[in-house]
Amino acid sequence: MKAITIDHERCTLCGLCIKTCVRQILQEQDGKIICTEPDRCIFCGHCKAVCPEDAPQVASYRAEEFAPVPAKDTYPLPDDLLAFFRVRRSMRIYRRKQVEHKKIEQIIQAGRFAPTGGNRQHLEYVVIQNQETLAKVRDMAIKNLKKQADGIARTLTENRTQGKPAADEDMLAERYVRTWQDMYSTYKKGIDRLFYNAPVLIVTHFAPMGGFSELVDAGLANMQMALMAEALGLGTCFNGLVAIAADNSPAIKAAMGVPKNHVIPTTFTLGYPGVRYARLVSRRRAQVKWIT
Repeated sequence: MKAITIDHERCTLCGLCIKTCVRQILQEQDGKIICTEPDRCIFCGHCKAVCPEDAPQVASYRAEEFAPVPAKDTYPLPDDLLAFFRVRRSMRIYRRKQVEHKKIEQIIQAGRFAPTGGNRQHLEYVVIQNQETLAKVRDMAIKNLKKQADGIARTLTENRTQGKPAADEDMLAERYVRTWQDMYSTYKKGIDRLFYNAPVLIVTHFAPMGGFSELVDAGLANMQMALMAEALGLGTCFNGLVAIAADNSPAIKAAMGVPKNHVIPTTFTLGYPGVRYARLVSRRRAQVKWIT
């Protein structure tokens, strides 16, 4: 990426860009604002966003995306926004209707504008609409999960018979054994309890970079995407089982077009809802410790 540059003809030396720079690499020297360490810039765009004269220039990004911030009176009211958050439920009943390409693009855009640690923007997506591919991934994933479940069940049984302590990961996975085995049984009867016959699967993946925020980044992006889908009249259901199966099978990654060295933190199904919920989501009370 090219470094941030300052249009000195526009710059009034107000200093706002210096204050907002995350890396503190903008300084005033000889009556001009300059970038002292271009290689440390993370291209967050804060300097450009805060400048009243639009003097900072970011060659790596499209200028039209730095549109003016909408007036605050156009924002949703807090109660309305909270209600919108609570409208979304996991959708497992989908209409047999394809999702328009334009709407999927809007959903991807919602993920694209989510924050990422260090502004690395490392997330990638695969959108699977082809029904043959979906069927292939479904078949491979369900069979893989069944195989994993049977292996876990055998190991736990053997350990208990021999009086050996079970491995922590097997104990954690034990609760899924029955679910994965039942999923396989119903699949053999023609019932899809993995994708629920959704017409679209969106897969998030990334190349590991050794950062601590990678999974958080994916979660933030996926939630924004799910809320955009809700705004577009679509339903979603986060699906970690596909990620578990793919992590155990390079062939599943290949079928989804994901590089074998990439991590899949989650996926979600997408489609037009086949049922309308009449009441908002309820949850247990938040566990909060106030330190004042």
